[in-house]
Amino acid sequence: MYLEEASKLPKTVIENLDGDIGNLKVYLVQDYNVNLLKRMVNFGLDIFGDLGMDEWGLVPQIRHGNVFVLREETKKKIIGIAILMRDWEDLQKCYLFDYAISDELQGQGLGYHFLVAIIRNLETQGFTKMGLTVDIDNAPAIRLYKDKIGFETVGENEDEYGKGHHRYIMNLHFDKLNAPKK
Repeated sequence: MYLEEASKLPKTVIENLDGDIGNLKVYLVQDYNVNLLKRMVNFGLDIFGDLGMDEWGLVPQIRHGNVFVLREETKKKIIGIAILMRDWEDLQKCYLFDYAISDELQGQGLGYHFLVAIIRNLETQGFTKMGLTVDIDNAPAIRLYKDKIGFETVGENEDEYGKGHHRYIMNLHFDKLNAPKK
């Protein structure tokens, strides 16, 4: 079950997103090889810099969490990634740990469609809500989460990742999702 070989794509394609840039698929990553792992780590490093997840963090997330990738079917390049974990204090809630779309493809609505596809899959897994934190200065991400998806800001953590790194705490109850019913 590797993304590298077309004949051995992961069995779990959770949604097809056809758009202007090609035939996009959302995959729930259930296995990996070294090449895929490196591509996922490099994608995170490109987006988040030194704060991106390395292979030591990514492998347990694939094995015990939920890792989703967005990619064009005919290309190996990852164009989106989402890493989620269960909230152990509320078993119906998951936490969006990492979420990103390639810089060159931002602003085209992919982030919205990717996250909606993920939320729909999480509902089939029994989750009813999601939490996340977002940098208070990241206006595009806040607009996506709050205005387009329907997250509510429930608090703020000052110095979450060190001095001056303030984060909004946001939650979404899936029944409040701003998306057409499927």
